[in-house]
Amino acid sequence: MADDDKRCTHMDSCEMYDLFTYSGTLAVWKINYCQADYEGCERYRLSSEGKPVPVNLMPNGKTLRKTST
Repeated sequence: MADDDKRCTHMDSCEMYDLFTYSGTLAVWKINYCQADYEGCERYRLSSEGKPVPVNLMPNGKTLRKTST
């Protein structure tokens, strides 16, 4: 299997992908889901089913909450 076969086909349209790109901590999500187990990503699953994908939905299905600063 080629490396490109392991990459998520939705990376170009995923609203969270930019977050994963620019944050060192969130880059772990990119490595584990976008570039590896993308079929286990809840965002990928919903999108593949034609369902709306909440912007704050994390790949593991949990919701990213904004914290006050």
